[in-house]
Amino acid sequence: MIFSRQYTVHPALQSFVRYYHIIHIQLDPRTPREQLPQKPYPPSTEQCLYFYPYDLPHSVKVGNKNPESATSGIIVGQPLTRMNITINPNYLMLKVSFQPGGLFRLLGVPMNLLADGAADLESVTGNVVKEVHERLHEATEYGAMIRLVEEFLLRKATQCRQSVQAIDIVAQQMLQPASYHQLDRLASDACLSVRQFERKFRERVGVSPKLFTRIARFRQAYKLRELDPNRSWVDIAYDCQYYDPNHLVKDFQQFAGTSPSQLFAEELAHQDFFIRHRAG
Repeated sequence: MIFSRQYTVHPALQSFVRYYHIIHIQLDPRTPREQLPQKPYPPSTEQCLYFYPYDLPHSVKVGNKNPESATSGIIVGQPLTRMNITINPNYLMLKVSFQPGGLFRLLGVPMNLLADGAADLESVTGNVVKEVHERLHEATEYGAMIRLVEEFLLRKATQCRQSVQAIDIVAQQMLQPASYHQLDRLASDACLSVRQFERKFRERVGVSPKLFTRIARFRQAYKLRELDPNRSWVDIAYDCQYYDPNHLVKDFQQFAGTSPSQLFAEELAHQDFFIRHRAG
């Protein structure tokens, strides 16, 4: 069984949260570990909360041998390194994807402390999230799971003392391709000097504005290939405003640890597993 769906956000949370996403995959529990599918997750421009009511993920960063520590709820800062996740037999992921700066505002945690890293949600929010974990495990409908998490977020939002600032609006604009090379203009739009903009951006988003826009452009290139697998990487490079295709390759090596074609081949292999699984 494979279920995947994005959910819209309560109006009171839309300045914090972009969307919710549930993925639920159930495989034969007798499947040998070496035959379980592996999903490549290259960095994207988002900071998230992840809830795992059932099997915990087995996640390994490219270049590492040891898996990342996993709990039923984790905070993930701005990713910089590709993660390979082994899909366990009863894998359910509920992701809360935040607006740039939204997680900083909601939890008050400087996001530069979590850049390319994660933290146990309970260690940040305290025992209040324990009940959420317990009720998620008992929930029998995906909609009910979303409501449980949203109620938790709404309670946190009522305690939030951080208002939306101009820099948060600007950071959202930086998710769009047209903003890739306008950092001076963006700092001005945030009513800050370039130095102030960089400092506050690291605190609220986790990385420098320049690095954030590089990741946004990298993800846009990957998305364009997903939408049109026959499109050439050269064409995609210029469409995404890379100086030349070598710069695109350099970004893929840094963020995904491999070439564009190899990353896409690994994604196709992951998809083929589930095509065969459905057919079976």
